[in-house]
Amino acid sequence: MGVFLTITSPVFSEIAITLTEHATNFLPDEVLLFETLGKMNEVRPFKLVFFLDVSDSSRGEVGRKLAVALDLVTAKGLLDFLSSSPVIRWIGSHRYGRETTLIRFMQGCTV
Repeated sequence: MGVFLTITSPVFSEIAITLTEHATNFLPDEVLLFETLGKMNEVRPFKLVFFLDVSDSSRGEVGRKLAVALDLVTAKGLLDFLSSSPVIRWIGSHRYGRETTLIRFMQGCTV
């Protein structure tokens, strides 16, 4: 939180969280993460962005898994602090042998 309070840029608007396929399985159980994000949003409102770091061949499957996970998080009320739906973006990874790129997958989830 301390570092977050030092951001003074007037163009600050997003908090981005990078997830691997494996991490999407545990997202609905990350209550402390979402409580912390809610407290941060009270200090300085932001849009929540999830970057998925996965191979091209698993994009569709992992995107669906993340959407289901976010539905569960929403059902628990853990995203009530947001003024807009989270955004999912793909991030290319050198781990998968390609340059780092961002591709917008969907503008919002099913929340």
